[in-house]
Amino acid sequence: MLYLSLFGLFHLGLVVPWALGVYDIARMPFFAPYGLPRAIALITYSIVSYHLGMIIASCTGPRSEKPFGDDASNLEDPKIFLTGSLLFLGAVIAFVTGLIHLDPSGYHRLTYSDFFRLRTESDPRLFGTGITIAAIGLCLAAAGASREWIRITLLGACLWVLMLFYLGFRGPALIAGVVVYTVAKKKRVNFPKWLPWATAAVLLIAIPIMRIAREEPLDERSLDVSMNGFNVLDGPAEMGASIRPLIEITGLVGPKNYRYGRTYLSALKGIVPNLTLRWESPATESFDDLPPSHWLIAVVDPWTYRNNGGMGFSAVAEPYMNFGIVGVIGYFFLLGYLLVRLDRVSIHSPYALACWALVLGPLLWTTRNDFANFFRPAVWGLCCLGLIWLVSRIRISTTGPTSGRTLQIQRRVPQAGRI
Repeated sequence: MLYLSLFGLFHLGLVVPWALGVYDIARMPFFAPYGLPRAIALITYSIVSYHLGMIIASCTGPRSEKPFGDDASNLEDPKIFLTGSLLFLGAVIAFVTGLIHLDPSGYHRLTYSDFFRLRTESDPRLFGTGITIAAIGLCLAAAGASREWIRITLLGACLWVLMLFYLGFRGPALIAGVVVYTVAKKKRVNFPKWLPWATAAVLLIAIPIMRIAREEPLDERSLDVSMNGFNVLDGPAEMGASIRPLIEITGLVGPKNYRYGRTYLSALKGIVPNLTLRWESPATESFDDLPPSHWLIAVVDPWTYRNNGGMGFSAVAEPYMNFGIVGVIGYFFLLGYLLVRLDRVSIHSPYALACWALVLGPLLWTTRNDFANFFRPAVWGLCCLGLIWLVSRIRISTTGPTSGRTLQIQRRVPQAGRI
């Protein structure tokens, strides 16, 4: 339901208020409702298919028994927590270092648009990799933390979210916060009931304000933005802009030029990191070699593409781009089915909970992006978790699985003697 809520917000946050007559479409000049009926139909198919997948997964297979008590003590693992914490701290340092190296003499004067321009003109590997690794580290730390240490993880996540949000990277910030919060809820951490509602109210105001503030230089940025003409629905309307890429794709792609899975194969190639010492700007032979979001902006708005801009993408647009309506129905049915199954096993061990978080985070990001933004963080995170498990198995095999049990018996013998 978390995925479905974000999906609905990113695709219907603009259309629904406009259709109800409570929002002026002129406030979002980039949006034109031409081709809207077909896009709404595809969104409807996706929501219905997703629900069907959830229902079938809920009605079939083994029932999920809750194998933990009120303390959720089986969802703790110091190795996972420590590794995740170290990854997170290292990634934050790498991100800040990469941010400064974007313009060493004037990084404090950069705007959000400058960040994107410099990322494409140079090779800020620490910058982009820092965001990816930090998200992985937070997932691992939250999944392995004890009830005492989860509060430290939540504090670190809050500071990271606030920093990213202030810099203008609202999407990665909010998704990281949502995933850590949800993991903490699964570990039976109690939050005030008013917290989600208060957070939503703050975001309704902060999201449109930051949209303006992030285009100011970093050292001049403030939240003292004029509230003249402010509308509380500006936030959902801006987030609902993902319907525009869907409208554009349905007008550009048809049975004669479906990609038949090529966009997913291209995204898989992005898993392997670029380890060359000298970076060169990538040269593509044609637009078809570009990721779907880049291909779309290059076709519909070449000037924005040449100036390193974009419009995001849509979770519905990519399966449609590959296989048409059948692809949309099949993709969302499998997605709903698999997420329910994964959720059932997520509370059985810290490794399962970490897998759930590592997959869910990038998947939430694909609600308004293509799968090029999913495979790399998901695979890197799962590989890191697998390495932790492998090292743990090797240590157990070398030290012996009964060493801990023997120590317990030795400690209890004197007590039995005294009794």
